[in-house]
Amino acid sequence: MNFPYLSHAAIDSEAERLRFESLNSRARDVPVDLESIVYDHLCEKDQLIIDDEGDLPDEDGDEVLGKTMVGAGRILINGRLKRSGDLGRYRFTLAHEIGHWQLHRPQILAAADQPGLFADATGADVITTLNRSIVGPKPPRHEIQANRFAATLLIDRKALQREFVARFEPGSVAKVFPSGRQLSVRERGRLVAAHIALGMPSLASVFAVSLEAMAIALESRGYLQDNPTLFS
Repeated sequence: MNFPYLSHAAIDSEAERLRFESLNSRARDVPVDLESIVYDHLCEKDQLIIDDEGDLPDEDGDEVLGKTMVGAGRILINGRLKRSGDLGRYRFTLAHEIGHWQLHRPQILAAADQPGLFADATGADVITTLNRSIVGPKPPRHEIQANRFAATLLIDRKALQREFVARFEPGSVAKVFPSGRQLSVRERGRLVAAHIALGMPSLASVFAVSLEAMAIALESRGYLQDNPTLFS
């Protein structure tokens, strides 16, 4: 299925709406209480089932991180993520699948009501998230959308501004990047996300997110300049 364009503002608005609707006064807490969002709110409201115990087989030589099964009302998370102890990667993957549930499930359900639109395609209501869909250079549109949703859900704007300013003085971001090597924006974001500044834990660890999630947030909100001014 070809998913339509969604503006960044629309994706961010949906993620923030879900966070505030689920957590109310705790919506700006760090780290975000993802379990309450998912299990206390979404699972109750949508009768959604989350299964993060079983292993998911690789596809085309790539690791399958999760599956959003719209028709079955289930989200599967590869059990290897939970057992690995990498909480940030697990949380980002779960938030990513919630992004598919919130952003793309309505589109799939609407398409299913139009006879012939799926052309009897098997598995048309299942979205599979591969590792390269999150960290690869050219993920499909719907995966880019789910990535942005996950970063916004897990990283409140005001909380990020507060934590960033506490760690980086004006002009200090550039010092994180190694000299003599050209870095992509995403690579720069990962370095800033992992950097331990002024004796405080890294931004990724304080928000309990993956380096990829924090890099996406830093990139999309203008924090990777030498003197960031896009705090919003």
